[in-house]
Amino acid sequence: PETAQPAQPAPQQEDEGGTVSAMAATTITWEDFTRVRTTVSLTCISARYAHSCAFCANNNDYLLEYTNSQCTGPNDTFNSCITCDKVWLTDIQPIYLPDGDLINVVIEHNATSSDVVEFRLESGSAVTWWKQVGLVGGGDHWKVWNQDGNSWCNWPNASTAHCNTNSQWTSVVTAPGTYFVFSKAKGIFAVPTEMYKLYNLADRLSGGDRVTFRWTKD
Repeated sequence: PETAQPAQPAPQQEDEGGTVSAMAATTITWEDFTRVRTTVSLTCISARYAHSCAFCANNNDYLLEYTNSQCTGPNDTFNSCITCDKVWLTDIQPIYLPDGDLINVVIEHNATSSDVVEFRLESGSAVTWWKQVGLVGGGDHWKVWNQDGNSWCNWPNASTAHCNTNSQWTSVVTAPGTYFVFSKAKGIFAVPTEMYKLYNLADRLSGGDRVTFRWTKD
């Protein structure tokens, strides 16, 4: 799809399905998109079998099994320590945004003209409800939104169907007051609601960049 350019902004209109509620949007940072929780655990990689008492007694990873065994001491060769082969495994899990969302961010440099910054919205295969990313600044509110595998730029009309990318002048994007606002449908009535605001865009974005937000869990 062609990228919508910000040279001639159209008058503000309401989104199809109702005005987006601006209540209680949470301010987030760039780091919130990549926060993870790391846990390390001692995990069996084999079935349980008999180790010698000496092996379990002299290995800190097997001390619990040694304590619970019939071994009378490290030199006991009559009894055994029943355990498995173990390794330390690291598990890294993303930390969800406050409402349980996961949004991945990819920034491509030199992807477009240096006087603009592009922004794109995609949804994961399991995410079908209405989602929107808007860029607010310079008196304009440029948008990309999608639902059920379809996407639009700016406002829901036939001329922007199948478009998932929009843009704004670099000078506007990098201005201190400009921000992205992330909205989604919430509740049993699927009310469009502003969820998160992202400021300090100049910390990561500069002219010619394309930033893709992929909403993978809601």
